[in-house]
Amino acid sequence: MVKSRLLALFYSLKEIFLGDVGLYASALTLRFLMVISSLLLFFGFLASFFPFLNQEKITQVISQLTPTYAEVLINKLLKIYKHREIGSVFSFFISYFFLVGYAKTLAKAISRVLKEDIKLKETLLWIFIPVYLLGFSVFILVGSAVLSLLQSFIPKSLSFALSLSKLLLFLPLIYFMYWFFLRDTLKPMRILETSVLFLVFLMLLNFIFGKFFIKLIGLNPLYAVLGSLLSFLVWLELTFSFLLGAIIYAKRLEPNLKGG
Repeated sequence: MVKSRLLALFYSLKEIFLGDVGLYASALTLRFLMVISSLLLFFGFLASFFPFLNQEKITQVISQLTPTYAEVLINKLLKIYKHREIGSVFSFFISYFFLVGYAKTLAKAISRVLKEDIKLKETLLWIFIPVYLLGFSVFILVGSAVLSLLQSFIPKSLSFALSLSKLLLFLPLIYFMYWFFLRDTLKPMRILETSVLFLVFLMLLNFIFGKFFIKLIGLNPLYAVLGSLLSFLVWLELTFSFLLGAIIYAKRLEPNLKGG
C-alpha cells in the first residue's frame, strides 16, 4: 500500500512538472483571471450605489488628490454614474458567463486528466457549481494568503494550531469541490485522500511562497510590489497544477479507471 502510494505520488509530480498538466493549469489560470477581472468591474459599478461612495464625495476626493487632472477624471466619472444601472447588469452577466466558462474548463481539465468524460447535469453546471467554485477560489485565495503571512510572523509554538486551522477550514471545501466532479468516478474515501493530498500540496506551496515574499519585502519593498503580480500568477498556476495532480494520484491508485 505504501509503495503503491509513493509510486502514484511520484507519477503525479512527474505529470505536474513534465507532463501536460501545466497546459490545463494555464487554461484554468486564464479563466480564473477573467472571472476576477469581470467581478472587479461588477463590484466597481455596484460600489457606486453605496452612500459613502456617492458622486459628490468621490468628486471632492478627486479634486483634492489630483487638482490638475480633476476635470478630466470627473467627466469620466460622471459617464460611469450615468450608466451605472446598465453597467451593473451587463457586468453581472459577463461575470456569470466567465464563471460558467471557468466551471466548464475545470470539468474538461479533470476529464483529460482522468481520460474519461465527466458528465454533469446542466443545472449543476449553470447554477450551483459556478457559484461554489467562485466562493471556493476566493476563500482559498484569501485564506491561503492570510495564513501564509501569519505562518511567517507567529511564534513557532503556535504553528501547529495554525496548521490545524488550515485542515479544519480548507479540507471540507476541497472535499466537496472534488466530490462535485468525481463522485461518479471515485469512492468517497479516495476523494478524501485526494483532498488531503491537494491540501498538503497547497500548504507546502503557501509555505514556500510566504517565505519568498517575506524575504522579498526584506530586500526591498519595491521588489515586493513589482514581483507580487508575477508571484501571484505563478502561485495560481501551480495551485491548479497540484489540484489536477492530486487527481492523477487518485487515478493511479484506482484500478477501475481508464489509464490507471
